[in-house]
Amino acid sequence: MKVPGCYSDWVNCFEQFKEGTNDQKLLEAMQSGSIEWSSGVAERLTQRLYDVISYRINSNNDVLQRELDRCNGDETAIVKALLSARRRLAILQQLADLQAFPENVREAMSKTIEDYAASTQESLEKSALSDPTGRLRMLIKNNALTQLHQVENIFHNQNASIQPDENLSPNGFKSKRRRVILP
Repeated sequence: MKVPGCYSDWVNCFEQFKEGTNDQKLLEAMQSGSIEWSSGVAERLTQRLYDVISYRINSNNDVLQRELDRCNGDETAIVKALLSARRRLAILQQLADLQAFPENVREAMSKTIEDYAASTQESLEKSALSDPTGRLRMLIKNNALTQLHQVENIFHNQNASIQPDENLSPNGFKSKRRRVILP
């Protein structure tokens, strides 16, 4: 993947990013990219970035709606749909945080993503009020789209070896109690 260094390189990266098929490599290339932030280029590139983020937000909304429609009350499927949507938004957040762009552009793009996540979360919680058990609302609240910082391993450390933690109990949770082995 070519590291973008001029306007046309960035536009090509953005067009590929719209497709959503090669996000990891594109983000890696764009994180190493640079651009001279001059008048004219700045406005056009900012608009292109906004268009990509807006397109992917709309796409995320459509995918989330389809996934939730297919859940048929299955709690596991609901949580999976919410976490997948949050993961897609976290990828967009990485795009918005690229160091090649000035701070004010990064803040504006991040705010766009955060506003979408907050309004979607609020809408989901309101729609869950119709569930008399309250279980759906709890699932939606506990797996909030707004918690983008809680998405783990988007692309990082995929080749890192995983070392077992000796403090894990058989069910996978950390145990604070002493281990007692009976003869």
